[in-house]
Amino acid sequence: QRPEISKGSLGDIEKNWIDVGKVWANMSYLSGREFVKNGLDSASCTVSIQVRTSKLTANITPEYRIIYKGSIFNIQAVLPDSIHSEVINLPCTTGMNEG
Repeated sequence: QRPEISKGSLGDIEKNWIDVGKVWANMSYLSGREFVKNGLDSASCTVSIQVRTSKLTANITPEYRIIYKGSIFNIQAVLPDSIHSEVINLPCTTGMNEG
């Protein structure tokens, strides 16, 4: 999903998420941690997501996010694969929703 910023009916700024499309991906959970946030137990995971380069994935930026099985994955960077030029690596975090 990509963010879309617009003005609400009262002039306030609203951030909405627009679906871009669906693609196949390879996901690898790299690490996880538990912590206390605002007095509540929370958890987050670091995930590596790989997608094939295509017209659909060509414009991905760290402002985008990925939705998979109802979980939100916040993209931290968009990295080309050093071995396979047709693959993009997307290091992501989940569990600390930013949108």
